Amino acid sequence: MTEVEEGLIQTKAKSGEDALNFPIRVMNQMVDLANVVQESDAAPTAQSYQVYDVLNKELEVQLGKWKDVQSTELVALNQKMREANVPGVSIPPAKPNEPAPGRRRGN
Repeated sequence: MTEVEEGLIQTKAKSGEDALNFPIRVMNQMVDLANVVQESDAAPTAQSYQVYDVLNKELEVQLGKWKDVQSTELVALNQKMREANVPGVSIPPAKPNEPAPGRRRGN
């Protein structure tokens, strides 16, 4: 899970200056792109679409890794926990009509 998390966000950055030492990750870049597009009175540029395509591909890679963790490692962990008579780990499904993390309703 740590590998996926670190592929999505920069976990080592603790202050604004840390971006100089630790590169920003795909989610931070997506947020920056969204801010650039939202701040303009014009339609998104061709370059904005190109950047989105690149970032979206990276995001899909990380989400694929997350699905793999859920279907293999989490299943194996829960099996070991059942054998030890310890409650397993579950990931609750997303609630309908709930915005994605980091998004406000109406966006």
